[in-house]
Amino acid sequence: MKENLNQRIIEFQMFEMQLNELAQQKEIVEKQMTELRNLELSLDQVGEMKPQTEMFSIVGQDTFVRSELKDTKKVLVNVGSKIFVNKGLEEVKKSIENRLHKIEFIQQELNKKAEKILEKLRKIGEEIKACS
Repeated sequence: MKENLNQRIIEFQMFEMQLNELAQQKEIVEKQMTELRNLELSLDQVGEMKPQTEMFSIVGQDTFVRSELKDTKKVLVNVGSKIFVNKGLEEVKKSIENRLHKIEFIQQELNKKAEKILEKLRKIGEEIKACS
């Protein structure tokens, strides 16, 4: 009986660790979603601007320079390995939308896993309580 109780306590702790790991993963996913949504908003604003609009461009952490917008239909996109390609604004927005859908799916899967683990934790917690 006591051996079974100890085993259930260890299982409970393992599931708690898994739940904590999922919470960290969910936090990363939420941060990615926020960044993509902010990028989406920024691109929308650029699309509404007229060429030759004066603006501030970020050059680093909290550092900006005054600049003039030349083209509102194309943006430079990092496609990997520090390679930048000119892409149409609408194409980039569509790509962001697709990435958001994929991340939302991942978020749903993480939520489902968390729910399953929580259910196991409740069940094991009840068993531990009944044995003690």
